[in-house]
Amino acid sequence: MARILVTGIVTLDHTLDVAGYPPEDAEIRALGSSSQPGGNAANTATLLAQAGHRVELAAVVAQGPEGDRLLRALQQRGVYTDACVRRRGHTPTSYILRSRATGSRTIVHYRDLPEFGAADLGRLDLSGYDWFHFEGRNPAELPAMLRAAREAATDQPLSLELEKPRDGLAAALPLADVLMFSRGWVPGGEPERFIADAARERADAVQTLTWGRRGAWLAHRSQVTQCPASPHVVVRDSVGAGDSFNAGLIDALVSGQPPERALADAVRLAERKLAQVGLDGLLGATPPEPPG
Repeated sequence: MARILVTGIVTLDHTLDVAGYPPEDAEIRALGSSSQPGGNAANTATLLAQAGHRVELAAVVAQGPEGDRLLRALQQRGVYTDACVRRRGHTPTSYILRSRATGSRTIVHYRDLPEFGAADLGRLDLSGYDWFHFEGRNPAELPAMLRAAREAATDQPLSLELEKPRDGLAAALPLADVLMFSRGWVPGGEPERFIADAARERADAVQTLTWGRRGAWLAHRSQVTQCPASPHVVVRDSVGAGDSFNAGLIDALVSGQPPERALADAVRLAERKLAQVGLDGLLGATPPEPPG
């Protein structure tokens, strides 16, 4: 079991299942409705807790009863929340339409809370962690947070999720040991060229690139490996698939697997996520509830 700090966002996800996407100005009936914790960092933390690690989430949570309920829901999923900070404002909320015809989703997100920042991280004792994972948010302060983690834990890996480009985020890339790119980072839709260039630029880093039904690539020590997607995966729910890949990669690497094996483990976990609704029981275990 590793002790892992995950820094990023937690949201309240309201999901409506629909038969198919409605046209504009339509009125339809939902086939199902659910509410649960979400957000990239919170989802990754939830799955790492399922894998048996001690996972601590560092995020901003709104003050008030709704924020209290969100923290309790995370704790029930095995995530430690003492590193979270409370701020006045509304709970960040994602409204998700999930199509039963395709398993795809459309997300509308609202937030008015500030991002978790360097001052918040500076209040934490960063010693004793085996892994630090950062969601690629708050680019103005992310480099300072990565440097603080590196100063506190010289030999422990730092991973960085890069879902979409943001102004200033490129300054954080040289500071991480593991870079997890999504296809939004690839101009022109040429994943092979992107990952080959990444391998040349950062031979020392482990770098991955996910690409839906084409699987994923990994660059390490100037070598590029591809893990194709499994054929005939039935997509029931794509919410959290990328977060599942990230969790699978971290779990394998922190457990001592070589990067190429970690890539395959991450792809297969993302595929299992696509084939089921929600994250509960994805890794076949329900973690014990930590203290609040």
